[in-house]
Amino acid sequence: MHDSDKPEGTHVDHAEVNDQSLARDANSPNLKITRDSYWENKKGIALCLLLNMAAFEYGLDQGMVNGFQAMPGFLLDFGYKDPTLPGGMGISTVVQQLMGSLVSLGMFFSTLISGWVCDKIGRKGGLLVGLILIVVSTTIQMTAINLGGLYSGRTLLGVANGFLLVCSQLYMQETMPSNLRSLSYTFFQFWISFGTLIGVIVNNATAKILTRASYRIPLGVLYVIPVLLGAALFFLPETPRYLASQSKHIEAQKALRFLRDSCYTDLQVKEEIAEITQSLEVDREIAKTISYHELIRIPNLKRTCTSVGLGLFAAASGVPFITQYGVYFFMLSGDTEPFRDVIILVCCGIAGVALTPLFTGKIGKRHILMFGGIVQALCMLGLALPYSIRGIDQLSGRVIIAMCCIYLFFASATTGPFAWQVAGEIPTQRLRGHTFGTAAAITYLCGWSITFTIPYFINPTALNWGAQYGYIWVASNVLITVFTWFFVPETNRRTLEEIDEMYNANVPIRKFDKYDCVASQDARLQAMQDLKADESRN
Repeated sequence: MHDSDKPEGTHVDHAEVNDQSLARDANSPNLKITRDSYWENKKGIALCLLLNMAAFEYGLDQGMVNGFQAMPGFLLDFGYKDPTLPGGMGISTVVQQLMGSLVSLGMFFSTLISGWVCDKIGRKGGLLVGLILIVVSTTIQMTAINLGGLYSGRTLLGVANGFLLVCSQLYMQETMPSNLRSLSYTFFQFWISFGTLIGVIVNNATAKILTRASYRIPLGVLYVIPVLLGAALFFLPETPRYLASQSKHIEAQKALRFLRDSCYTDLQVKEEIAEITQSLEVDREIAKTISYHELIRIPNLKRTCTSVGLGLFAAASGVPFITQYGVYFFMLSGDTEPFRDVIILVCCGIAGVALTPLFTGKIGKRHILMFGGIVQALCMLGLALPYSIRGIDQLSGRVIIAMCCIYLFFASATTGPFAWQVAGEIPTQRLRGHTFGTAAAITYLCGWSITFTIPYFINPTALNWGAQYGYIWVASNVLITVFTWFFVPETNRRTLEEIDEMYNANVPIRKFDKYDCVASQDARLQAMQDLKADESRN
């Protein structure tokens, strides 16, 4: 039954519709292209865990650079002596700004071109470029003893991380079954949080070393992932959707067969390839070329704006304020154990990530994003008010630390993983690399501006707002909730091709969860009929 034939407001169980469509063939009752059991998707889950290790480098750097600013060994090279400050050493606002912001600037440039690079050399090729640049940038940072070397290494690290984050997510988006995409982003957020945790733990162990080893030892950990992930990539195929977009349909089917567990039948694999091919053919009719100009054409503009807006959640939530300046900010708040408390803070983030499998797929992503925006706004308000009322004392310091922990717990469970997930689901297949890369580039440009200006707000030598800086993030988190309500569709448990079909059909945003995707179902049914016809001829 087509959507136009259904009564207004009728709820559609998409799994049931799919089953009924495929059950038209008497020999294939209740056959679906996905399997819900984690055990039946163990290969996909292992792939999620492996590929998302690319995000470890980004989290590790966030955790490390946070602590470098309070390490005597680092300050001897890149800081200045001031007996009036705790520890007798300080770091200028300019160095603070550039250490964090140059990474974001590098990520802006690499994510901006990542779509073009991924279309030229594939998703695997983009990942390999990022891994090579990680090795080069880490070597530069470990050997630098002047600000010029430090700045160039930080910029190149940002370029590397941009390729790793975008290309790994493109690979996962185009590879995972629809029911595992949320789990993939759970692993993505886990690796960022775990990397941050390892960074602060290693910093805590080396912070009291008075030589360059205090910051060079943590930097050395950056070499681990390029070795492990680089070796694994040689055994993995390119994504089936990328191969299909290059008209390599036989290779695409072989790649999908490799990436699915043995419990997936050949018919299920062929149905999924047929759905992918059908969606690509529709895309080609709408857009004959693949270019950045296509992102702002009328058929794609709505999807581009939504994807960019979702990407900006990472900047609008205020996470850089908490994660990149945690140690320094806690010290200003009167915390006597800042390194220890940042470890507790990061563990709260990991706990939030660990919570997501309990509700992933059971609660709509729109609801999760709106809830996250509201809670994050309340936490930022709870962080700013004590500072406004009491200033810096033990009580306000404890409240600030508690609010930061609660904030990072919910941000890691809601807007952190789900905003980027939906941002990658919305673009068309042919423009996914360009759209997702552009969204990431704009996000990291905003991230650069945020990390560049944070020291002006919180540093005692500048505006000296301290925790009152949280008021800005109250408003931006409210905007996250408003934007989600008006512009973000429900994509829970939908295939990328079904999302494509609904956008092409101009389905209203708040009716995505009820729409019956007939074209995608018919493509699967046609694949089944073609296979039966081939069997009968043989």
